[in-house]
Amino acid sequence: MEIKNIILTLEDIIRRYGLKPLYLDFTDITLISRIGFSQDAFIQIYANTKKEKINMALVIAGERIYGIDKEGGFYHEHPFENPDYHAAAEQIDIEGFIVKSLEILKNIKLL
Repeated sequence: MEIKNIILTLEDIIRRYGLKPLYLDFTDITLISRIGFSQDAFIQIYANTKKEKINMALVIAGERIYGIDKEGGFYHEHPFENPDYHAAAEQIDIEGFIVKSLEILKNIKLL
């Protein structure tokens, strides 16, 4: 996993799904990005190549409503039904997370 490849992936996803690039900051080992629709509805992606992790969250009005992240070497999900809960999960790629986030937004009639 390299930061430049993550950036290329995000650029491709933004183009294919009609999302907006809202924020991007990166170093040679970390990246934080927000993509989506507005400052009130976005997907945040944090990557750290040294720790080999990618954390992702769907954020609406300043609150995470769905997410997947890695703590203690293990991935867990913050399910839409209870975003404070930690459910064991497998790592998901960025596009898979975005597709699931878009489905959630459609189901709650925000898309």
